[in-house]
Amino acid sequence: MVKERIKGRKNYPTDEIDSINFLSDEKVKEFMDKKDKIKFTSDDFNKLYNCVHCGECETEFERISLKEKYVNDGNTFEEINEMREYFDKYRSPYPSNKMRIKRIEGISSDSDTLFFMGCLSTIRIPQYTHHALQYLIQQEINFTILDTEICCGWHLKINGLKKEYEICLNENREIFNSRKFKEIICLCPACYYLFKNEMKGLNAEVKYISDFLKPSIGHKTGKVGIQHLCQLMNRGKEGVEELIGNILKKRGYNVVDIPHWCCGGGSGWMGRTDVIEGIARKRMSDFDREDLDYVTTYCPSCWWILRRFSKKCKIHPKAVDLFELLL
Repeated sequence: MVKERIKGRKNYPTDEIDSINFLSDEKVKEFMDKKDKIKFTSDDFNKLYNCVHCGECETEFERISLKEKYVNDGNTFEEINEMREYFDKYRSPYPSNKMRIKRIEGISSDSDTLFFMGCLSTIRIPQYTHHALQYLIQQEINFTILDTEICCGWHLKINGLKKEYEICLNENREIFNSRKFKEIICLCPACYYLFKNEMKGLNAEVKYISDFLKPSIGHKTGKVGIQHLCQLMNRGKEGVEELIGNILKKRGYNVVDIPHWCCGGGSGWMGRTDVIEGIARKRMSDFDREDLDYVTTYCPSCWWILRRFSKKCKIHPKAVDLFELLL
């Protein structure tokens, strides 16, 4: 674990917000050692689901394993019942699989490069996704999109629904390989991680959209604070923070250094929503500065948090997604 980033605040966001129910790495390992000898009950929910999957700890995937056992032991909660229902009907964590984005001019119909946008991006935050599409077209990237996407399975996986998660992986792999895609560009870091690291037998190379970002022509002004991505920084894709900062500087923006801390969006708006909101509000306080004009990000989950809680908390800077800043 790195040293304290923000004075007086713990790096583990769920320890900061709900220390009573926080499980240390040592406690998680203890649970794993005796996993086969214990049976979880509903009383264990607050502890096992006191996690937003920022990847800050050393035991993220052990925590997922404990959630799987919680579910296998017969426990449930409202959101997980909804996830199962929506998965069976729509292959989505939402009560719909209808994408709210339009195939704008410039998107190829037969490219061997797929731009995979993700459930949150296409259903809940279409304007963010529209900006990303515009940006790729502006950069003359040849790509196509699917008429309908299947969830990558991240929210299923981290909530203990292993069977449903594996179905998502298998069905997506079949789609990708049958279409003979050579490259998949992911808009969401969770999709990127899963497709790159856990989808065995995929014939395409998986990239994150940050690999295609570069300074745009023209000059803009303004002071910007950036919410960088825990799901990249803590999962092996290093150096993206510096890349994004340099791109914004070359575009003309003044990038203000805001020490990194989780926004709370890594697990979506489900489970311990009280913890998610507590983290989000605390993170908004970091951005509530008079010397900022904009706060931005390049992650759909982070953007959903920024857009929602920047308004709720009435912070000074305006929330604008990275792609809109660069267009």
